[in-house]
Amino acid sequence: MKALRCPLTATSKNKNQVKLFSFLFLCFFSASLIAQTYTDPDDLADAVNSAIDGGTFIVKDGTYNDFEASFEILGTVEKPIIIKAETIGGVVLTGESHFVLKKSAFVAVIGFVFDGKGEDSLIKLEGCNNIRISRNVFELETTESIKWVFVGGVWNDNTIPFQYPSHHNRIDYNTFQNKKTPGHYITIDGSFEDKGGEEIYYQSQYDRIDHNYFKNNGPRAVNEQESIRIGWSEMSLSSGYTTVEHNLFEDCDGDPEIVSVKSCDNIIRHNTFLSSYGTLSLRHGNRNRVEGNYFFGNGKEVGTSPAGSALYTGGIRIYGTDHLIINNYMQGLNGTRWDAPITLTLGDAIDGQSSSLSKHFRAERVTIAYNTLVDNSHGIEIGYDNNNAYSKDLKDIVIANNLIMGSENSLVEIVDTDNDQGEAITWLNNLMYPTGTANILTGATTTSFDAEAVKNENPNLLFDATQGVWKTTGTSPLYEKVLVGLSINEDIEGQTRPDKSNPGADHFSTESIRYTPLTPANVGPNGTENTNTAIFNRLLEKKMLIYPLPADDQLSLRSLDSKITKVELISLEGKIIWSGEIENSIGDWRINTSTLGNGIYVLRFYSGQDSWGSKMILVQHRD
Repeated sequence: MKALRCPLTATSKNKNQVKLFSFLFLCFFSASLIAQTYTDPDDLADAVNSAIDGGTFIVKDGTYNDFEASFEILGTVEKPIIIKAETIGGVVLTGESHFVLKKSAFVAVIGFVFDGKGEDSLIKLEGCNNIRISRNVFELETTESIKWVFVGGVWNDNTIPFQYPSHHNRIDYNTFQNKKTPGHYITIDGSFEDKGGEEIYYQSQYDRIDHNYFKNNGPRAVNEQESIRIGWSEMSLSSGYTTVEHNLFEDCDGDPEIVSVKSCDNIIRHNTFLSSYGTLSLRHGNRNRVEGNYFFGNGKEVGTSPAGSALYTGGIRIYGTDHLIINNYMQGLNGTRWDAPITLTLGDAIDGQSSSLSKHFRAERVTIAYNTLVDNSHGIEIGYDNNNAYSKDLKDIVIANNLIMGSENSLVEIVDTDNDQGEAITWLNNLMYPTGTANILTGATTTSFDAEAVKNENPNLLFDATQGVWKTTGTSPLYEKVLVGLSINEDIEGQTRPDKSNPGADHFSTESIRYTPLTPANVGPNGTENTNTAIFNRLLEKKMLIYPLPADDQLSLRSLDSKITKVELISLEGKIIWSGEIENSIGDWRINTSTLGNGIYVLRFYSGQDSWGSKMILVQHRD
């Protein structure tokens, strides 16, 4: 295995960056003025686990074989536990080196190079919250199927549901590279409740994966080699609230699903997918938002898997209900069937009608809007039935204000002509501009486009060589926003999107640009962080853990904010069904939902006499 420190120290500029980041981490992330340096994993673990007032624990620069340590320690936002390399990239951990954190909180692991050979996750979180894994390099040579970084529950402590839940962990500015065997770079898992002999699974909540560099994942495995997997089939009905943002994926070919989303209420935004075989797949779960991502084929030729099947660079594949797919940009992709830029196959199950959660649930109530597809081999593909294995038609799909431009094949194709979805899909204000040998629509038996659905006109795009993307200009057409009530108020660059704007991901504007395609300089251990340098921010994104979602006979709430004093459960008609107060401000509520009918309810939170927020939840009783 090649040395991993070279990318961090190859130039004097990078050396200066390492020194700068080391200084920043030392100044801003240290919890004590005096930090002990360690070379032995047992000494490190003993010191960390006996800390009672926070602290910084430094591993001296060097190479260490079989550096194995387990931690079980509760820090606080004011007094965190910092476990860090002496300098970023200066500690190389080889052999069977790995860290386990169990029932821990407010702990940071910073600056290590994991160059391992073993059969353990390199970092495993069991029932942890507010853990930060930052500015590390991960590489593992193994013949086993290993999840490199794993976020889950306490495997042998599930007698009290969510006694030790995972939540609010962050994995940022790391490099994951050279994966050759099954397993994931990052796995977001969870816990389960034993309910009358049935195991009900719930995902870790509010985890954030950002500014990481994922590269060289391959060759293609049959399954289970995604770069990121969020949830899995048995916990697919639970809400994860995971955010995956500002990551770069390059040559991630190991699985048909580069990122596999298998739970509800997650956000995948502002990532860049470069030269990668496969798709961002909404494989299970509902109510996910995919926004502002860039997909580039980058001239990568059609490949061949070890099994002999074709490998394509793809975009987004969609199953499940109530997803929002907006402001994404797809260029130079050669994918088709499973891997088209936007793929809507049929399904083999319908949400709420099948107890087998591993099936492909048809797409239903999905909005696909303001996406740009340009210079791809194919466009939007609909109706593939996997050789008659899928028979469930799509339902209530809206495709609006997209821009599709190409020079070959079809911009929209009904893949299996017997599966034209007709009125199941509403087309509104899309711009489609075929050039060369391309056409707008093929394979249709009932679908046709009028001027309200599709406008065939030149989008007047201009190629931005700096970003490598086609962008709108001052002469690009303006279309009315036809989607009401959806939060689509900015474009892919973070500029304001008015009610009348350009179709596609980019709206022509003179406002400053917030988001661009990512490069290796933006991510990984040397990526520049432009946010607060505090390692743990006082303001959590969410103030309340809510589980399980959907609720069955009981809804559990755990307050993370000392200002929350009261919670109400309210019907959509405004009737207060349940109200609870807590005296010590931080604690748990249990709400009996067994007598409630299936449907949507609202939770409202109070700080003193002030209402500070509300959230819609679903009650769905299992058979």
